[in-house]
Amino acid sequence: MRSHRASKWLSPALLAAVFLVSGLCFMPASQAQETDIVIRDTQTELRDNVWYLSARVDYQLNRQMLDALQNGIRLTFSLQAEINESRNWLPDSEVATLQRDYELSWQPLSRGYVVRDTSSDEQTTHTTLFAALHALGTISGLPLVEASLLDPAARHEIRLRALLNQQRLPGPLRMLAFWNDDFSLESDWHQWPLEE
Repeated sequence: MRSHRASKWLSPALLAAVFLVSGLCFMPASQAQETDIVIRDTQTELRDNVWYLSARVDYQLNRQMLDALQNGIRLTFSLQAEINESRNWLPDSEVATLQRDYELSWQPLSRGYVVRDTSSDEQTTHTTLFAALHALGTISGLPLVEASLLDPAARHEIRLRALLNQQRLPGPLRMLAFWNDDFSLESDWHQWPLEE
C-alpha cells in the first residue's frame, strides 16, 4: 500500500532519474565517453539599432546523457553572452548579459526529439538525435542589445559560451552531477570584437 501511495507523488521523470542514478552509480569508469561543446562561426549584425547574434554550436553528449534522454529526462542547455567595454588601463566593464535556455527531450509516443526555446516556447521536432542537436546548435538572429545602450566611441567585445544547465536537472541527477562529471558539459568562452 505504501509503495502505491509513493508512486502517486513521484513524477515519471523523477522516478526515471532515481533509476538512472542507481544505474550510473554502478557503471564502470571504462564506459565513460567524451563530451564536448564547441562554438564555431560566430557573427554579429547591427539591424534597426539592435545587435543580433548568429552562431554554430556543436554538442557531443555522452552515454549517460543519452540514457537520461531516453528515460524521459529533459536536458536544458544555456547559451550565455556577455558584452564588455574594452578599456586600456582598467579592467573591462560589463555592459550587458544575456542567457537563453533550450530544452532537449525525447518523446516516446511520437518517437522524436523536441528542441524548445524556453523564452519563446517555440519548439521543433526531429526524427534523429543528430538533427535535434543540429537544430539546438543553430543560433540565428538572436537579439543581444540595443546599440543605443553602447558608447559609440568605445571598443566592445562579446563573449559567448554554452553549457548543460545542471540546475534544471531533476533532484537526484543534480546531486549526482555535483559529485560526478557525467553531467558536466560546458564550452570555453569564445570572444570576438563587436563590430559591423
